[in-house]
Amino acid sequence: MTFRPMLHVDRLGRIVLAVTLGACAKDTTSDPTVVRDSAGVQIVESTRPPRTEDAGWRVGVEPILQIGMAEGPPEYQFVRIEGVVRLPDGRIVVADAGSWELRFFDSQSAFLAATGRRGDAPGEYRQIAGLGYGPGDSLWVYDFGHRRFTVLTAAGDPARTMNLGGALSAVGAVGRLSDGSFVVREYWSSGAHAGTVKSGLSREPAAVAVYSGDGATLDTIGLYPGREIYIGSEGGRAVMSAPLLARNASIVLWGDEVYVGDQERFEIGLYSRSGVLERLIRLLNVDLRVTEGDIERAVAERLVDEPPERHAMLRAHLDAMDVPETRPAYGRLLVDAQGNLWVAEHTSYPAEPVAWRVFDSDGRLLGAVQVPERYHIHQIGEDWILGVWRDDLGVEYVRMHSLDKRIGVL
Repeated sequence: MTFRPMLHVDRLGRIVLAVTLGACAKDTTSDPTVVRDSAGVQIVESTRPPRTEDAGWRVGVEPILQIGMAEGPPEYQFVRIEGVVRLPDGRIVVADAGSWELRFFDSQSAFLAATGRRGDAPGEYRQIAGLGYGPGDSLWVYDFGHRRFTVLTAAGDPARTMNLGGALSAVGAVGRLSDGSFVVREYWSSGAHAGTVKSGLSREPAAVAVYSGDGATLDTIGLYPGREIYIGSEGGRAVMSAPLLARNASIVLWGDEVYVGDQERFEIGLYSRSGVLERLIRLLNVDLRVTEGDIERAVAERLVDEPPERHAMLRAHLDAMDVPETRPAYGRLLVDAQGNLWVAEHTSYPAEPVAWRVFDSDGRLLGAVQVPERYHIHQIGEDWILGVWRDDLGVEYVRMHSLDKRIGVL
């Protein structure tokens, strides 16, 4: 019995929102999920969703909470939200990169206070790129411009900062572990940094690492296939671009473990913090062949935020690139409050996924979920989903929708 592991190096070297999840009746003709072991790694393979006749979860059609205004007091206007967190007491914290602020709102969406501004001192930020909660009663902010994590109290007071050291340069925040250390990922592989990647389509390994409380590199969880890039020539020099249907690593924390997927096929690995592969979650018989329709949709998604006068030039640029032979198997990963793994369909930036597949904490496929169009999920609780929705003009609103599980049994 064999399996193809992901590239891994150990630490040393839209609005009817119908959700069909789970079934009250079990299909006794065949089990859609097979669990087996291979060399100590649990492999969970699903071939189709369980039965869903009139049973499942429902997401509320209208938001139960909304924060934001196109016109009005400045504290309700956002410019590039980079993080949203709901605290245990019901308060909502919004990290607004355009104002370099964390804004606090009560459970009824009323503004309470703001902290932060542009600058270099503790509690000041240059480029907010992440927000999280915990462990304990604490918040954290990742500042890409400073390569710095700031830990704050739940009231928003800065408690300490941590500057990242080590060899990793362009990194993004993944999350925080129970011991207070931080997990980060490389945006670009070391090969891309060094200019050693080859012409055409290329994909080099990128690191997922743990930084200790003092900012020193504590551990490397592993090296995984990073962002797919295209290297072309322009004016006699090499130019790096993002190709259509490019794959990237999908990463999310679950407690002190981390899910990592390479998007090559529908397979996601669960790793310990020390880089040991513990489980592979697979969805079989997923057709990933690239069609002309896939390419046209990807082009349209790429052009949606560009001025019309640039479309012809950008289309010509995209047409000149090679396209991967298969499309990405999925997109973002999230874990909800009950440990279910949410796996988004792949979309090309800036489009947001509408369809998600959900797997339980044991890796078994529960079913499919639809969320609003132009909605970026940030957090999933037991009976709500919290995210950022953009209107037709691009105005951002924080919205929370109910998640009703009473009619479904998982």
